[in-house]
Amino acid sequence: MKRLFSRAIPWTLRADVLLVALAVIGIGFQWLAESTRRLAPQPHIQEKMAAATRTVRCFEAIRQYRMGSPSSADVENDPEGSGLIGQEFTLTTTDRGVLESKLTSVNPNFAALFIDYFHELRLRPGDPVAIAMTGSFPALNIAVLAAAEELRLRAIPITSVGASMWGANDPRFTWLDMEKLLNERGLLHTRSVAASMGGSNDRGRGLSPRGRELLREGIKRNGVLFIHEPTLDESIRLRTAIFDREAEPLGVKAYVNLGGSSASIGTSLGGTLIPPGVNRRLRTYNWTQRGVLHHYAARGVPIIHVLQIESIAEIHGFPIAPEEIPAIGEGQIFHQQVYDLRIVVPAFLTFLLLCFGVLRSRHRAALMAREESALRTPASVEAPLQRSS
Repeated sequence: MKRLFSRAIPWTLRADVLLVALAVIGIGFQWLAESTRRLAPQPHIQEKMAAATRTVRCFEAIRQYRMGSPSSADVENDPEGSGLIGQEFTLTTTDRGVLESKLTSVNPNFAALFIDYFHELRLRPGDPVAIAMTGSFPALNIAVLAAAEELRLRAIPITSVGASMWGANDPRFTWLDMEKLLNERGLLHTRSVAASMGGSNDRGRGLSPRGRELLREGIKRNGVLFIHEPTLDESIRLRTAIFDREAEPLGVKAYVNLGGSSASIGTSLGGTLIPPGVNRRLRTYNWTQRGVLHHYAARGVPIIHVLQIESIAEIHGFPIAPEEIPAIGEGQIFHQQVYDLRIVVPAFLTFLLLCFGVLRSRHRAALMAREESALRTPASVEAPLQRSS
């Protein structure tokens, strides 16, 4: 094979030329790979789009119904006037809340995320899914019900009606009222099978007597079974019994927790120890208080835990506290950038071979240079010795 370089050229110079050529080829391959990049639809995109569309229609129904209310008129805290962001304090506000989390949750694309979660658990039409909801995240309540109905799952919600700051904390229009409105308009067909006041101990502890009375009125107004047990443990047992009864004969196939209901997750600290999203089993901790979630996890029922909303949004490319409600189809849950592996993989392997060839040539050139240097050295040393003799 004809030599690429003359031996008269120093090996160091030859190596430099090869390395420059290799860099140019690498840039060329990088350009080639980037040219194949494109947005590819993710699995189940039709179901995701349908669930997100249904969620938007529900959002719009709530917005129109709430038009003119004090919370929807607060454009600073609810820029879109969605009606899904409540006030900071009302008589039925049970806990502190973060406005950024509430604004982040008003995103119809969360329905697509629930579609992904349900498919990950391989749920089939008709499978019973227990859902623990609160008034803190009404937008997420809508999203999960829209996703469950789109997949024809049998959603079984139980609601803690009290809401944290910026949630559905208007005592005249609680989450149960929203649920009823959406049901009457034919947008959602699922309603809570039972409800409690929520808050500390699931009994509205921390609220004023008037606040608890307003929550009881809200539950009665919507005709939902009232859970009001003497202790938190008894409330947990009753919730579990209701879920099990409603899920017969198949039994609960998955448990979804939305928000920080004490009856569902035990304590707020305990809720932060559970990774967001799908959990097929829980890590072992010395839980200070167990909730319904822990009981189902102990039975081997998979858990979908949705509490740290901003973290979940960041993972899936959803905007944090957007000024406008995101459009349907935004986020990695719908499309992801992919490369054409039919081109990228051969190009990468070719580049690896070239790298190997250049390094091998450089090593051989260095060896030959050292051998030639060693051969010249004895002659140059012998000449002075002969002249001295």
